[in-house]
Amino acid sequence: MIIDGKWHDKRSAAQFSASFKVSDDSFCINIETGTEYRGKLDSLELSDRLANVQRKIILENGSVFITNDNDSIDNIFKKRLKYKKMIHTLETKTIWILIAIVVSVIFGVSFFKWGIPYFSKEIAHSLPTKTNILISKNTLDLLDKHIFKKTEISQKTILQIREHFHSNIASLGKLEDGLKYNLHFRLLKSGDFSLPNAMALPSGDIILTDKFVQLCQSQEEMDSVLLHEMGHIVHRDSLQILISGTFISVAIMAIIGDVNFLADMSVGIGSLLISSSYTREHEHKADIYAFEKMLSAKIDPIAFSNIMNRMSEYMDKYLSSDDEVDLLEYISTHPKTNQRIAIAKHYSECFKKGLTTCSQ
Repeated sequence: MIIDGKWHDKRSAAQFSASFKVSDDSFCINIETGTEYRGKLDSLELSDRLANVQRKIILENGSVFITNDNDSIDNIFKKRLKYKKMIHTLETKTIWILIAIVVSVIFGVSFFKWGIPYFSKEIAHSLPTKTNILISKNTLDLLDKHIFKKTEISQKTILQIREHFHSNIASLGKLEDGLKYNLHFRLLKSGDFSLPNAMALPSGDIILTDKFVQLCQSQEEMDSVLLHEMGHIVHRDSLQILISGTFISVAIMAIIGDVNFLADMSVGIGSLLISSSYTREHEHKADIYAFEKMLSAKIDPIAFSNIMNRMSEYMDKYLSSDDEVDLLEYISTHPKTNQRIAIAKHYSECFKKGLTTCSQ
C-alpha cells in the first residue's frame, strides 16, 4: 500500500512531496529530494484521528510525514488504532456524544451528592489529632481577627459556666486522646445587635456568644446546646463539612483550570469552616446525641426546644434587614425547624416517664 503526502524535517517547516509505502511490518518513505527512510512500523508515532484533520506520522529522527488519507492510515495501523478508532467513532456519532454527556452528568451529580459525603466522612475520621488542633487554632484566630469581639461577660460568670461544664457535662462525651473540651466566650454583633450562637471546632473548642449566654434562662438550656455541639465534635461534623467544601473547591478549580488558590489554602480552610453550615443529617445526629446524653444525665430535653425557640424569636424580632439576615445565615449553624423541636418534645416525654433511652 502506498500513501501520498508531504514530508518535512523537524528543524524546518518546508514541506516536500513524499510517498509512504508499507510492506508487512516495515515502511519506506520516498521524498522528492531523493531521500529515503526505512524502518519498522512499530518505531513510528502516530497522531490521533480528528475528523478530517491531516494525520501526522513522526519518525524516530523527528521528521514528519503528513497525509489526508486517514482511512488508509487507519487500515495500516488498525491493530494499534483499534482503541483510538473506537474513541473516534464515539466522538463523531451524535447519539454517543449525548449518551456521554448524560453519563457524565449522572456521574458528576452522584459524586457530589453521595461520593463526596462518603469520602469526607472516611477522611475526617482518619485524620490525626494534630490536624484537628491545627485547623481549629487557625480558625479561631481568623474568627477573632475578623468576626468576634472581646466578651463582655463577667469573669465570675465565665468561671461558673466552665466549672459546671467540666464537672457535669464534658465527661458525657469522650474525646480521642490529645483532644479536650474548652469553652470560649466571644461577642458577636451585627451593627448594634448582639447575635446568639454556639459553634464547635474539631479540636474540642466550643464558642459561646454573649447573647446566647444571656438568652439562656436555665442551666439545662445551656447544657442542651453544649451537648449538641459536643455531638458535632464527636462525630467530626465540622471536619466533614470542611473536607467536602475542599473537594468541591478543588473540583471547580480543576474544571476552570485555576489552581492558584492552593497558595492560600490555609486561609481558605479557616474561612470555609466558618462559613459552612451543617447538613440536616449532621444537625439531626447532633440533636439525637444531645437528647440521649440529656436522658442519661437526667436533664429534660425540652430545655433544648426552649432555648431554640427563644433564640429564633429574638432573631425574628430584632433582625429584619437583608444585610443582617445575611450575616446570621453566614455564621449560624442552628436553623429553627419544627421537626427538631418536635423531636426534643418527644424525648422530653420519655424523660417524664423516667426512661434513659427513647425510640425515635
